[in-house]
Amino acid sequence: MIRTVLAAGLVTCFTAGAVLAQSGPEFEDMRAACREDIERLCSNVEPIEAVECLQENADKVSQGCKTTVENVRKQDQGHD
Repeated sequence: MIRTVLAAGLVTCFTAGAVLAQSGPEFEDMRAACREDIERLCSNVEPIEAVECLQENADKVSQGCKTTVENVRKQDQGHD
């Protein structure tokens, strides 16, 4: 379940694989919350592949990253 939520949140928030290229306060929070996870789990992949890497390692992603991604996903759904 957490893996599905994280994957959905990452896909929603990081369209086109631009993991660190998004702007806005919610993406600043997400970059800060997930930066260490990306460095720890995905340092061997190209930035555009970081979303896929985080999805593949969802069970190892920190709770802070998971929570922040879920919160941004909920905010994004509220703006539709």
